[in-house]
Amino acid sequence: MNELKNQIKELSKSLGMSLCGFSNIERFSGAPEGKHPCDILPSCKSFIVIGARLLDGVIQANFRAIEDGRWDLKGLYGTYGYSTLPNFELTYACYSIARFIEANTNTAATPCSTGPMTNGMQISIRHAAVAAGLGEFGHLGIVLTPEFGPRNRFGVILTSMEIEPDPLYNGTPLCNNCGICAKVCPTGAIPAPGTEEPACIYIGEKECRYANLNFPKCTKGIMAMNKAIGGREDYLTETEPTWDDIAVASKKMPIESSGLSHSNAWMCGRCLSYCPVGNWNDRFKKSGLSEGASTVFFEDKK
Repeated sequence: MNELKNQIKELSKSLGMSLCGFSNIERFSGAPEGKHPCDILPSCKSFIVIGARLLDGVIQANFRAIEDGRWDLKGLYGTYGYSTLPNFELTYACYSIARFIEANTNTAATPCSTGPMTNGMQISIRHAAVAAGLGEFGHLGIVLTPEFGPRNRFGVILTSMEIEPDPLYNGTPLCNNCGICAKVCPTGAIPAPGTEEPACIYIGEKECRYANLNFPKCTKGIMAMNKAIGGREDYLTETEPTWDDIAVASKKMPIESSGLSHSNAWMCGRCLSYCPVGNWNDRFKKSGLSEGASTVFFEDKK
């Protein structure tokens, strides 16, 4: 079995993936109804999670937009960092790994959807990534990996094959609740650490805590529903929007004729871009790719 795991990891690497981890089905015991792997593959006993790191050169397009006002560059993040290429790359990799499993074992393998371009989401990919030992949740609710912080995308392959799980991440805590994600959020969707009771779940024996994100506010940001956050018009001015407000504003926004997604659902990404985890200082601050969150958003001007 270890030999097979190594073969899958090598295949994942050959397909351009930066990360690969394994989990047993027991670690998903707390999944809500309809979102458990066995709801998709009834014989599921294990799952594999692969991860693609986001290019530093793509993340810096966010810095140019936010720090330099180059909102025309946000499409680079949308194409190469959010909705398109990483998800297609993960989709192909998941399919290839599933084919390898079925060709070499007497078991079934189901590749799951990988983002907005691939028809829905069957299970929580972020929870699967934690279950496979690739990282842990940050305050912002995104999975942080020690290598890349939150700047990853993940894909999942379910299988009826029994695979020895990798250990859950048990290294130095990756998130120290610095609050940068909350401070850079343009709509206040992420509460500051300590101001609200966080969500708490268990994955296996691991306790996971992260902020209760205000999703209507987050949607207002990622779709840039007003001019202050990069939008064309003030489609939504409410500071405490409801889902009804989001629906009304969405109908006002034009359908984009360029790109594949037809809606600008990548217009934020500040929390992902400015999170300091994953050697951010050396990769972005010292390299000159970003002025740094402290100089752009905070009172500290040193």
